[in-house]
Amino acid sequence: MRRWLAVMLLTCATALWLIVTFHSRVNDLETLARAGAIESGAPIKASVEIVIQAPAEKVWSVLTAVNNWPKWQSDIKEAEMIGPLESGTAFTWRSGGTRIRSKIALVEPNKEIAWTGTALNATAVHVWKLEQLPGNKTLVKTEESMSGFLLTLFYSSQELQTIDQTWLDRLKREAERQGSMPR
Repeated sequence: MRRWLAVMLLTCATALWLIVTFHSRVNDLETLARAGAIESGAPIKASVEIVIQAPAEKVWSVLTAVNNWPKWQSDIKEAEMIGPLESGTAFTWRSGGTRIRSKIALVEPNKEIAWTGTALNATAVHVWKLEQLPGNKTLVKTEESMSGFLLTLFYSSQELQTIDQTWLDRLKREAERQGSMPR
């Protein structure tokens, strides 16, 4: 009986430590995201950019309409944000069979947005920056960092780079499509 009680106490203490550590880590990542930064020491990182033939306002409206992501981003099967586009608003989405819980950390309309995400035991920070260029073009840069127990065994920076490039390519296609539609 004492042995069983000792095992149970140790198990509960370990679980509590993991919960506190994970919660603290998520808070640290939210601080980074609010500053428009990713986790520089993360084992998985990506940085990509693209020029889109549409004004920043159009690109912003496509990118930040979270509930519409599945319409133009085929890797995302569902996405739901309830609430305004502002710091602290949570949203959930499913990509590659994984449900991701995200929270917006930074919103500078038509310029920058950042959010954090958690899935299983993995955490991420995703930062998007838009820069209006001459001729109604927009430079979009995105950086993302990911970390978590065992994540590096199943995922790499190169895979994240490819996924983020695909996301930018699809954002470009949708923003340019919407930008060419008659008003």
